[in-house]
Amino acid sequence: MLNGASEFVNQLAIAVTTIVFNRTALSFAGEDGVAAVSSIMYLQFLFIGVYFGFSMGMAPPLSYAYGNRKIRICRKLESYARRFFAVAPIIIYALTYFLTPVAVSGFADTSSPVFPIAVSGMRVYGLGFLFSGINIFAAIRMMAYGKGYFSGLITFLRSFLLLLLFLIVLPLKFGLTGVWLAVPAAEALTLLVAVWFLRPIHC
Repeated sequence: MLNGASEFVNQLAIAVTTIVFNRTALSFAGEDGVAAVSSIMYLQFLFIGVYFGFSMGMAPPLSYAYGNRKIRICRKLESYARRFFAVAPIIIYALTYFLTPVAVSGFADTSSPVFPIAVSGMRVYGLGFLFSGINIFAAIRMMAYGKGYFSGLITFLRSFLLLLLFLIVLPLKFGLTGVWLAVPAAEALTLLVAVWFLRPIHC
């Protein structure tokens, strides 16, 4: 249960933050804002799924090697992760930026008022993808090493505490743009903590 704390926090956070996202977008852009939030939420799973897929794929060999005290193998695997995350976030954000109009058209007609809100929102929201991959890997890495409490802390910061804080504060200053900026801001601040947990592992 302790090692799975981050997954529990993540699932709980999705439920709570979706409500806050919807209510905040509703207050700034009405029903069109809520529809835009729904589109963006669906699309984000497509993009960050790459991060989750890579990180969850790395978890079993990392955990197995750590359990056998083969730290050299752990560090070799982590070197692959560093190379992946040196490139993947830039590619994913570039795809997000340029493919967003096509992706959003699957949820809203191009003539709909929802379309421009969702496209501009996704391009700002997508800035979070530059940071979220490392945060996700850091959390799953700690879980693979049996340190679920650290994993839970990272997840709690990025998907709950900081996100809710920025969803309250940023819209007051930036309006609807502040809603989209909440995720990049939360991910960027969490990165400062996640990097500390990415230090070389020891037995």
